[in-house]
Amino acid sequence: MRWTAEEQAAIREHAAVLGISAQEYLRQSAVSRAVDWQRQRDAFREMAQRRGTSVEELLQRGTLTDDTA
Repeated sequence: MRWTAEEQAAIREHAAVLGISAQEYLRQSAVSRAVDWQRQRDAFREMAQRRGTSVEELLQRGTLTDDTA
């Protein structure tokens, strides 16, 4: 992957503040985003299933809240 000099500096600086290497910071950041994405995907699937529709239909209608409780 390629980053601008500003991006590289920001990554190194934030990693240093956290006391970890830039490589470890990038790994943790990527894992965190991937896991968050999976949780959101699963939540949308569950919401769609409870409403008897698909995730795509929920998104097309703009239904992003779960008010069925």
